[in-house]
Amino acid sequence: MSKRKEKMYFRITIPALQDGKKDEAISFVKDKVMPEFDGTPGLISMTAAITGETSGINMSAYESKEASDAVAEKVQATLAEAASFMAAPPVIYEGEAVFGKVYQNISKDEKKPGYMRLVVGVAKETDAVLNFLKEKVEPIYEDSDGLQITGALFDGNSAISWNIWDTQEAMDNAVEKLQGALDSESESDLFDGSTIAYMGPVYAGKLFVDFKEGETPN
Repeated sequence: MSKRKEKMYFRITIPALQDGKKDEAISFVKDKVMPEFDGTPGLISMTAAITGETSGINMSAYESKEASDAVAEKVQATLAEAASFMAAPPVIYEGEAVFGKVYQNISKDEKKPGYMRLVVGVAKETDAVLNFLKEKVEPIYEDSDGLQITGALFDGNSAISWNIWDTQEAMDNAVEKLQGALDSESESDLFDGSTIAYMGPVYAGKLFVDFKEGETPN
């Protein structure tokens, strides 16, 4: 398994859309955001999934925090433009990858369908959550079919983990095991309150580098 010289840095945006504005939001991301950020120095990938009629996930991966910070003003301008179809300001998490792995070779020019699952919780102790991911969750990933990539970051005490699958069926086959692992650890021991899971199809994505099986973002 190969590690990157620098930890990848992720920015995850969870928008709250106005009723009836889902299609407008999807078009905005596909037709404006993706083309405008194409070629950004240090940008590794962009992924967008729709998780409901009024919710979604937009995730960008950068070579470093410095690369992410360099486009912070452009990101803020984009969010301001998107306010016309937002019901409220989006929730944004960002940070260095602390966990994850690429499970398939995916070339930067490949148009690969995907289904995304992202889980957010408030960690009582981030070290305990990271150990849980490594000891209980990673073995389930390793034994699963149809898994493309996994990752996790901490933004303060917020713990955010994600996985992208070939299909919803592949994800569903693993979710029961993943939930069972969390139940066995006792969610209340790891998190303040319940975790929240967002799930949905990836409708837009772009890789700017080849992803190689076995690579880790941290």
